[in-house]
Amino acid sequence: MTIEQVSAEVIAHRRANIRRYADLMDSKFRIPGTQQTFGIDPIVGLIPGAGGIAGFLLSVGIVVQAVHYGARRWTLTLMLVNLFLDATIGSIPILGTVFDVVYKANNRNVNLLDHHVEDPYRTNNKIRSTVFWSLVVVAVVTLILLILLVIATIWLISWLTS
Repeated sequence: MTIEQVSAEVIAHRRANIRRYADLMDSKFRIPGTQQTFGIDPIVGLIPGAGGIAGFLLSVGIVVQAVHYGARRWTLTLMLVNLFLDATIGSIPILGTVFDVVYKANNRNVNLLDHHVEDPYRTNNKIRSTVFWSLVVVAVVTLILLILLVIATIWLISWLTS
């Protein structure tokens, strides 16, 4: 069922539920003495190994809802890029937790979904350039991490053999 086949009241109710879920994942709690919020996503991410996977799986629900709303592929691609960044950088100890607190991929994805519901055609054009540059950033970060891994491996091998 696409968004055109659902009543406005049902859409508003579903959007409110999705927003509450994203807030639980990204913004439910406040760091005392600051304006910074966080949710259960960075807390779950503290579990070594399984935390990042669990956070990713919990976050996929918002993308699934976007599919039900008939979101276009560029919107879905940007949502998946947000999740990929969240899962990839979020898996780095300490830095990943800080990234999860600041980046808030679920809130970003709900905002994309809201924009799609309000004006799907305008959103599609705006997202294309964002998707392109997001993919460029992902590629550059991946390349940098790969280079650092190669350098660390070469250093470790030379250290072990000397």
